[in-house]
Amino acid sequence: MAARQILGLNSITRSLLKFAKQNTVQGRNLNCIQPKSTFSALPGDNCKVELALTSDCRTIVCYHPPAEFPYEHSKPIPRPDPLENHEETHDQVLKARLNEEVLQNKQAPTIEELSKMFYTTKHRWYPVGQYHRRRKKTDPPKDR
Repeated sequence: MAARQILGLNSITRSLLKFAKQNTVQGRNLNCIQPKSTFSALPGDNCKVELALTSDCRTIVCYHPPAEFPYEHSKPIPRPDPLENHEETHDQVLKARLNEEVLQNKQAPTIEELSKMFYTTKHRWYPVGQYHRRRKKTDPPKDR
């Protein structure tokens, strides 16, 4: 596939250089009357590529419009009626997946796993630093 594209690009550049040589006379650039050419790099390719040269014939301009898709070949998005359709709603699916048994058996990731996961240091996952630990009153006054 890549080789076919490279061959297609080589033929595009050859055709553009030929186009530029035809429009250049004695070192002076002519304004191109029909600067656009439609060229498909691959046979049977469903894209229409438009090529053009600028007025000074120094820049190649390529335009790749999106491929047109016939409306007849498209499908509508199914939108079921919530009153008549008794399938599970989004809330029911989420509640079924998040039952208490699953949540009770699952352990939270360790600090090392979190630091590897998010590319941070271990200090990011300890919420209280030394500054706050030093100033914490360890002996609060007793009630009378």
